[in-house]
Amino acid sequence: MSVATKGRRKIEVDGRRYVWYVADDYDSAYKVLNVISEDKKMILTLPLHAPSAYVISKGSVFQGKKTSGTWERYALPYAVPDAIIPSFVADVIQWSTGDNGTVAVAWDGKQYPL
Repeated sequence: MSVATKGRRKIEVDGRRYVWYVADDYDSAYKVLNVISEDKKMILTLPLHAPSAYVISKGSVFQGKKTSGTWERYALPYAVPDAIIPSFVADVIQWSTGDNGTVAVAWDGKQYPL
């Protein structure tokens, strides 16, 4: 089954295709950036305007390693811009697919609200 693309943006990074879009998060007051690989193995959610920049991995692969498939949070090594543009999305994808020694963070409901 493929990823729904209607009303969403497509991007290709390192020869792989992804779909991305910004949407309201129904469980919080935040807007989130969602990034999904074509094979749905990488599923990322990045809360926008959160106190600390981080990404939530919901897929089965993150930075080339198998994950639990549950929500795993990682500190983003750079700030999230006010406007989400394709080059920022490409940077997030490259960081999420490379082996960059990420820092896992624990959900606390405040600094990491989702």
